[in-house]
Amino acid sequence: MSEHLGEKRALDTAEDTGGISNALPDSQLFGYRLAVDDLVKEAGRRRRPSNLLAAERFAAKHLGQPEFTAVFSRLDGGADVVAIRLISEIRAYRPSARSSASDLWTLVRIYLLSLVDSVWWKGTAPFVSDADVLCSNELVDLRPLRSAKLLQFQFHTQPAGLSGRVLDWVQHHALPGIRPRVAGLRFTRSRPAVVAVINQIARELAATLPARTPPLWVTSMVRSEQHQHHLRSLGYPAVLPSSHCVGYACDLETLWFRRFDQENRLARLLLERQESGQLNVIDEGHAWHVCVNPLACEELQAAYDAQLRVR
Repeated sequence: MSEHLGEKRALDTAEDTGGISNALPDSQLFGYRLAVDDLVKEAGRRRRPSNLLAAERFAAKHLGQPEFTAVFSRLDGGADVVAIRLISEIRAYRPSARSSASDLWTLVRIYLLSLVDSVWWKGTAPFVSDADVLCSNELVDLRPLRSAKLLQFQFHTQPAGLSGRVLDWVQHHALPGIRPRVAGLRFTRSRPAVVAVINQIARELAATLPARTPPLWVTSMVRSEQHQHHLRSLGYPAVLPSSHCVGYACDLETLWFRRFDQENRLARLLLERQESGQLNVIDEGHAWHVCVNPLACEELQAAYDAQLRVR
């Protein structure tokens, strides 16, 4: 763990200067995440999930806590804009089998924790269209990296056309233990820093599990805002702004992987890296969302470059 523990010390004293203008002190992050957990737990005890008006009032009342405003104030528009967007998400929420938000307050938790990503990557231009993703020189293609055996994790691409979807369905039902049933990546592209950190996590995880355990699966990488809006229209809790749309996030399949990871080692590894300040992670049920801290990017880029050199 020594390769990323140094980030925690940096975060403890981070200030709004230079290239780390969006850094959040570790103590502030800890208090914010704790306040989110407390809000969601209290809401679950006191409010009926179906009472949207009561949920709006409850959320609005508690968002003024200093633990929240310390983070909200770093976003464009501050606490007022955050409150408006959260209320909009609450009003738009509809239970869906597609959604990782099993209830309203799970959605609220996901949204509030995603704001850490928003603070970190505020000012970074998102990929607006699918064409922006496909043409970007800042992203690397996962397919040649996989062919060169430079990936420690696995992924599946979205099947093309009806025949592709039928074949995908048959393969999943014939061999359900080989891979999770996921829609697959729309874009097989990512930031080198994200590739590097998931490779590191996958190696650490594999070292603790029995031989022949399937590799870690990535279910989502970079997305365009265009695709994010499409996901929202289908009922997925695809928040905006999103760190997926700047390329610094990915989602890891966890529910399917638990059959091989009975002691939940993956979750522990992710939380350790969050505690060290390298990542923001969000438990979304069947998958965990992972976002890289800007402060960790230089080290992770170096790790990616070093892997290419020893290829």
